[in-house]
Amino acid sequence: LSIDASSKTLVKTPWDIIQREMDRFTYHNFESRVYDVTLYEHEDDTEGEAHRVTPRNVNFHPFQNKIYCCNYVRYFPGKPIKIPITYSNEEESPAMKRGGFIAPFERYVQCIVDEGVPIPTSVEMDCTGLLLKDVVRMDRIIFPEGVKPSKKINKERFLVGTVFGRRTDVEEDSEDEEV
Repeated sequence: LSIDASSKTLVKTPWDIIQREMDRFTYHNFESRVYDVTLYEHEDDTEGEAHRVTPRNVNFHPFQNKIYCCNYVRYFPGKPIKIPITYSNEEESPAMKRGGFIAPFERYVQCIVDEGVPIPTSVEMDCTGLLLKDVVRMDRIIFPEGVKPSKKINKERFLVGTVFGRRTDVEEDSEDEEV
């Protein structure tokens, strides 16, 4: 990041394009994506200069629920980016099969993506074998090749969430197994 005023550029993006991306990826996933923005020096410029950017600080109008400001920050390989967490193999978790759910503590993982590797839309968390009241940590997250967690993250203390659910169903099943 540069605090030099000459490195800042004002960009006007049509609101319908930003709204389309927001509808497509939702607010939080929209800020986790990297876009190529081409800047032209003047009106006759046909090639322009491409910049990789990530949206930040999307502001909504308080009454109309429309976007009125979206800032962009330059992206480069090796810069940490927040990637959303999605759940996989939920059907292989006894607690989640019976109506359980994960109460998320973290919805994103700050990752570093190597150069030349496509930025994933999400990282998967394996739910296989999760039981009621299990605490879900970083060891269950599956990182694609070339993607690794940021050095700022403490891997032992990173908490994804806790499994909650309908305890009565789990107790009834355990009583049935004993009989």
